Order: sequence, then C-alpha cells, then structure tokens
Amino acid sequence: MSANTPVVQGVDRTDSVKGIFCVTAGLFVFAVQDVIIRYLSETHSVLQIVFTRSVTALLILLTIILFYRNTQALKVHRLWPILVKGSLGFLSYLLYYMALTGLPLADAATITFIAPILVTAISALLFREAVGWRRWCAVLFGFIAMMFVVGPKGHFGNIEVVFALGAAFTYAISTVSTRYIDPRDSALTTAFYAMAAFLIWSVVCSLLVHLFFGMGQEARPSIAFLTREWHHPSQIVQWLMVFLGFVASVGFYLLVKAYMVAEFSAVAPFEYLYIIWGAMFGFLIWQEIPSVTTVIGIVLLVGSNMYILLRELRLKKRNAFRRPKIPHR
Repeated sequence: MSANTPVVQGVDRTDSVKGIFCVTAGLFVFAVQDVIIRYLSETHSVLQIVFTRSVTALLILLTIILFYRNTQALKVHRLWPILVKGSLGFLSYLLYYMALTGLPLADAATITFIAPILVTAISALLFREAVGWRRWCAVLFGFIAMMFVVGPKGHFGNIEVVFALGAAFTYAISTVSTRYIDPRDSALTTAFYAMAAFLIWSVVCSLLVHLFFGMGQEARPSIAFLTREWHHPSQIVQWLMVFLGFVASVGFYLLVKAYMVAEFSAVAPFEYLYIIWGAMFGFLIWQEIPSVTTVIGIVLLVGSNMYILLRELRLKKRNAFRRPKIPHR
C-alpha cells in the first residue's frame, strides 16, 4: 500500500461476505427504483424525480438518526470525499436514468457494468489490493459477458449508450472515492450527506436547464427526460416519488456499507448481479425477452460471481481455522 493512501491503519475491511450481501441487496432495491423511474420517464422530468427522491430520502435518514438518538451521525470528520462521492453519484445516476429511456433494462445495465471492471483495476493499481489471477479471470469473464450481451445488437451507435458508459465511468470513480472517507464517518453519515449532494445538484441542474435549454420539447426521449418542465404530479405519481426516496435511502446505505466493510476487488464483481434483476423486471413488466447472447452473457456473469463468493467463503473458513486461539486465564 502506498504511503499516500488515505486509509487509517487497523480498520477492518476484510468482511467480504457481509460486503457481498450488502451490495447484492442494495442493487436489487435500486432495480426496483429503476423500474419506477423508467415508468415515469415519459411524463416527468428526471430532475424533478431526483429532487423529490432526495428530499424524501433525507427526511427518512434524519428520522432514523433522531429515532435512535444518534445525532453524532450528523457530525462529519472528512466532508470533501463524501460530497465528491455524492456529486459523482448524482451524475452517474442521472446519465443512467437517461440511458434507460432508449435501451432495454438488461442492455442498459450490462453496458453500465463495465464499472466493476474499472473499480477492480483501480483498486489493484491505486490501493495495492491483492487481486489474484482467479479474480482477474472472473473480471475478464464479466467483460466478455458484457460484449456477448451488447456487441451483437449494434447498440453502440445510440446516444443512450454514451450515457450508459458515462454512468459507468462516474460510478467507478464514485465507488473508489469511498476509500477516502474517514473510517469514523459511518455509512449512515455518508448516505445522509451524499444524498444532500444529490438534492443540491438537482436544484442547480434544474436552474441551468431552465436558463440554457428553456425546458423545450426534444425529439429524443433521453434529452426530453432531462429538459422537460416540472409539473404537479398526480397523487399516485407523488407517492411513487416518495417511495423512491425510501428506496434510495436503503439502497445507498447498503452500497456504502458494502464498500466500507470489504475490499473493493471482492465486492465490485458482484454488482453484475444487477443485470439479473434488470432482465427479470424487463421481462415481467415490458416483455423484453433476452436474446440467446444475453442469456449466455448472464450465465457467464452469474458463474464468475458465484465462483468468487465460494472462494471468499472458503478463504474465510480457512483463516478462521488458522487463527491462533487465545488461552483462557
């Protein structure tokens, strides 16, 4: 590990099983969120959705803090990496939401999930994490699976693909920035202030769009989703937006927790499982039937991730067996 790595010594980031569970559950929650956002994309502004979601999530997180009388969660020891993570997260999700308007859920997720490959590579190079050949092979299989799903369909000429790739890049940097968060700042603290960054940027971007684009009508659905004028939602839509806030607070907390308790290289490959959720919801709701290449890609993703999970469990059991016992006095 480099001397410049901003990690406090003695902090345990070796609970890979807990990290994998948190990231899997968090991504399932976000898959539900993406279904709702895609449903709203034809009639509402993405910035209005993000704004309402952020306000609701902040209120939920604040309620949790006050309920448990954990006001220390509002005290932050190192604010800048949390704000950077929140800002990059906002940009990543904004680009991904725009990509959802023009791509099937499974395809959009697959393109975006070049991010774990970037995270694993950055973790090995920047933080000197031990990434063995088995993990690198699993990551390679993940990349091959992405090409199986996307390449034969010729999606790379669409602007929505550019948005998805941009989402992947910003998400990878956002994920890596978690390592710079002070270990004394809990996942709840990080989620609260990162969501505050979401709220601030949704307001700022709304003002910029209004000034420079005039909330005009755009032919392309993804651009219209960004520039559409805000309007008062129906009661059902309003409750859906509120529900998005609940989903965001739970999902964001789980993802932050995952990368705070485990090494990036162990957790990141499991983000591929979101493609399973996307394909499942796409089929159940929009009758998007995965092609043969999509099925092959999904099988490769699941197989490589399950291999990593079994290896993590085996290593954890072996380390526990080898740990010297402390004699009773």
